[in-house]
Amino acid sequence: MATVFASLRARLFTLFLLALLLLALPLALLSAREAERAAAEDLRRALYARLFLLREEGLLETPSPREQPVEALLLELFRLGQTLGGGVGFVVGEGIAFTQLEAWELPPDLPRVLAEGRAYQGVHRGVLFVALPWEGGGFGLAVPLEGAAGLGRRLLLLYATWGGGVLLLVFLLAALGLSWALRPLSHLTLFLKERAPADLSPLPDPKVAELKPVVAALNGLLARVAGLLAELSQKEEAARRFARHASHELRTPLTALKGYLEVLQRRSEPRALAGALREAERMEAILAGLLRLSRLEATTIRPVPLDLRAFLEERAIEVKGEGVALADPELLALAVENLRENAQRHGALPLRGEVQLEGERLWLWLVDAGPGFPPELLPRVFEPFVHGGRGTGLGLALVAAVARAHGGQAVAENRGGAAVGFSLPLASLKLSPRAPFGQRG
Repeated sequence: MATVFASLRARLFTLFLLALLLLALPLALLSAREAERAAAEDLRRALYARLFLLREEGLLETPSPREQPVEALLLELFRLGQTLGGGVGFVVGEGIAFTQLEAWELPPDLPRVLAEGRAYQGVHRGVLFVALPWEGGGFGLAVPLEGAAGLGRRLLLLYATWGGGVLLLVFLLAALGLSWALRPLSHLTLFLKERAPADLSPLPDPKVAELKPVVAALNGLLARVAGLLAELSQKEEAARRFARHASHELRTPLTALKGYLEVLQRRSEPRALAGALREAERMEAILAGLLRLSRLEATTIRPVPLDLRAFLEERAIEVKGEGVALADPELLALAVENLRENAQRHGALPLRGEVQLEGERLWLWLVDAGPGFPPELLPRVFEPFVHGGRGTGLGLALVAAVARAHGGQAVAENRGGAAVGFSLPLASLKLSPRAPFGQRG
């Protein structure tokens, strides 16, 4: 059952069939009951009219039924009963006479109503009794309601046969209509099945209003998947480039160290010993930078509201502008120290800071007093092991990692000196703890 109703088509068909049954069954029952009631009412009116005419045209010539031969009156009632398809006439006087030999059971209150001079109309044990008063007595006709009572059953049988066939025909036509209406879903399903797995281009407009939100959601999902795949591809490329550069950067001092050790193996040479120590320190610096960078990529930051102006002034950096960011002071201090070391090695001190508000984020710029980044290195200064011939090339990579850890990015420009800016979230934003830092750029 659950498998059947897992289909949208089956659900629609079932709902339509239930709607038809809920509409047809009450109408059939009501129409059958109303037909029975209308037939009984018509029969009652016909009996009353015939009895009234009989009394007005025949019995008025005599003062009372006592002076009218009862047989003649019974004969008229018998003829009237025959014209109505059957019935028993009766005359109430000193006794009760019937148009047939067997006596019928009259309603208990019928003689009393006639004795009061009132007409009687009622159903007793499935028989319709209509009687008119006449001088302390009366006469009337009793007609069984079998025909009228069976009218409802005949109508229900007719509905169950012909009506069921019509209902089935309507259901089949509606099923064809629903299949036509659901055809865009089938087309979309076929289109998605035939689509190449690597094809993440947007789906075409379905031209159906109800399907447009679904297609829009799918297109949004495809765009996110394409973005994630592109980001994954970039990260894979960056990892390969990182491994290639790391092996190259480590191989150079390792080769030099091996040469110095070979010299020292042959003879004691102070300059070879100093060179070996220098290359060993260089390798140690590279490994320490790699270790710090890998830890920073995997670390969980602890952001607090941080006054950037006070933070930089504590480090003897002149600041223009102000703002309170949601940042990790320890990581931010690491980025500032790396920029200071980078300025000392490749540019010139002092560093000056600028705080700028842009949308919902703050940009913190640190500019040194040097000549700026070489134009050929500017697009790649945040890549690991990219340097101008000195240093490990990991300082600015650490700065970019700090920006990514805060959900932002780092950019480099020449603003009268080498300028590095990274964005931080505003402390005034009511963000969940993971919101600004879960999406690393």
